[in-house]
Amino acid sequence: MSYQRLQSEASRVAVNAIQLFEALEQHRAQARKVKGSMHWKHINGREYLYRAYTGGKNHSLGPRSPETEAIQQAFEAQKTNYHAREQSLKEQLQLHAAYVRANRLNRFPLAGARAIRALQRKEIPFRVIGTNALYAYEARAGVLIEPEHLATADIDVLMDARQGLRIITALAGETLLSVIRASDRSFQPLTQAPYEFRAANAKGYMIDFITQAADPMKMSDFERYLEAEVLKPVGIDSLKWAIASPRFEAVVFDEKGMPLRLSTVDPRAFVLHKWYVSQQPDREPLKRHRDEAQARLVATLLRDELREFSATQAVERAFPHLLRQQASSRLDEYDL
Repeated sequence: MSYQRLQSEASRVAVNAIQLFEALEQHRAQARKVKGSMHWKHINGREYLYRAYTGGKNHSLGPRSPETEAIQQAFEAQKTNYHAREQSLKEQLQLHAAYVRANRLNRFPLAGARAIRALQRKEIPFRVIGTNALYAYEARAGVLIEPEHLATADIDVLMDARQGLRIITALAGETLLSVIRASDRSFQPLTQAPYEFRAANAKGYMIDFITQAADPMKMSDFERYLEAEVLKPVGIDSLKWAIASPRFEAVVFDEKGMPLRLSTVDPRAFVLHKWYVSQQPDREPLKRHRDEAQARLVATLLRDELREFSATQAVERAFPHLLRQQASSRLDEYDL
């Protein structure tokens, strides 16, 4: 078998760490309540309470009075309590990381995890695809996939051009390259070409930005924006199927044992996309064989472990009927 089910102790450690991480996520969802600051401002001999927000925005809450003083005191207390609780949760996660490492659950490449967190902090919409998606599937299935299926020194980041405006807004004047450099300053484009979709750090770990192919005669606003990018996502036509498929999320652990929410494509979409790619005559033999092995592996997980993922109309609409029929007939007895 290409994977092993987690032992009871490892499962317990994973569940505890994930619950703690979800508590931190829920806590951070309240961050908007304590963002910015409050200060008093003198105007025409009177003091007014102002709420300052990121980006230079200020909003008056009224002249100084017992009510506005109470508002400021409550805000400062809430802000202090928020940061204290966040620090406490982070310290607990650091303690749990030792148990995660001891049970060999620290699987996700550290360079990739740091880059993903940098993108998440900017609230840029994306999904991780390719081999790294297997970490999400194994985490949800409660198994450990054999290393030969996971070994990779790069990560594919899928950018949906349909969300171009949201991506541009999230970048707020930055570039994709500057965002990932926040996680590792050694990331550089691999060539001197004006548009490059791949960057690598000093240790050779690579990040590919990918989007669905578009009609070159009908450039979207997103693609026009990318004309000014240092890193421009490369278009791959067959990815339109994966993009149309449901989102899949799971909490994985990086090499230091710290949790990471990984967003990828539905495992059924992964199977069919990998199977399709493996059948292309121009695919390199080594990659073709690996694609087929990964398709069979995830098909096995769907059959034996991820049983809650039955066929859905969303996936059926995303993939051509002929492709689904061909894959179903050739993937042995697996029910896709």
